[in-house]
Amino acid sequence: MNGLTIPGLKELQKQTKGASEITVAILDGVVDTDHPCFNGADLTRLPTLVQHQATAGQMSTHGTHIASLIFAQPNSDIQGIAPQCRGLLVPVFSDDNRKLSQLDLARAIEQAAEKGAKVINISGGTLTDMGEAEDWLIRAVEMCNERNILLVAAAGNDGCECLQVPAALPAVLAVGAVDARGHPLDFSNWGETYQSQGILAPGENILGAKPGGGTVQLSGTSFAAPIVAGVAALLLSLQVQRGETPNPHAVREAILKSALPCQYADSENEPKCLAGVLNISGAIKQLMGLKRQIKIKSSIIVKE
Repeated sequence: MNGLTIPGLKELQKQTKGASEITVAILDGVVDTDHPCFNGADLTRLPTLVQHQATAGQMSTHGTHIASLIFAQPNSDIQGIAPQCRGLLVPVFSDDNRKLSQLDLARAIEQAAEKGAKVINISGGTLTDMGEAEDWLIRAVEMCNERNILLVAAAGNDGCECLQVPAALPAVLAVGAVDARGHPLDFSNWGETYQSQGILAPGENILGAKPGGGTVQLSGTSFAAPIVAGVAALLLSLQVQRGETPNPHAVREAILKSALPCQYADSENEPKCLAGVLNISGAIKQLMGLKRQIKIKSSIIVKE
């Protein structure tokens, strides 16, 4: 699926393709910034413990694909959602180590926040019993909420009523995956927490860049998340364009409140719809009606 086939995106991009004042951070594998789709993109790689250059390995492919969904430039083989926004690339996965501690993730979140990120995309996480997290990750997420930074995170691909952090933490916008018909994909996680803070977006056969040049189609909540992050960046850019202060809290609320319901033959599968399906035109209308900053208040489960 090309980004421009997402309902409502083409109309939004007619108004803005991103503002340079809006910075989106990608916490993922090493991105191949030499890929032709990034020619002209404003991308900065932050120094982390992952010092490797991009390879053809799994996590470099993962990171390059995800970054291209947001930052690929016009007239390239991939059409990025917010090509004129500024990008921060924060490598947290190397191709020889797909594991990431919650401490290292918290440090990466803090690093992105210090460098001015308004939106942080995390297409990964840790499966938990009840959405519990370690204290340093909780503090990093709380810091983002206090600074009005939007965290967008993949809901997970375990295909069960189960939660992944950071997606399940309060103030995070969790993203599940739907197919081209708008039906939740079998692998997309669900759960009570996601019903109030989760959105569904396209996540099947998503076209993106691969290291070394060329394109690849991949499926997963990992690839639905940057679609939502990119749309959020455009909505923030629209606020900038209209002379308003960009408000990630309000954008998150607009995306959730405008979500479209899933169509199911029975109510048993309804929880898999989370809060609903991404509705770009509805989010624009909802956002324009919001006049005040929304402060998210919720409780957090602390892992003992």
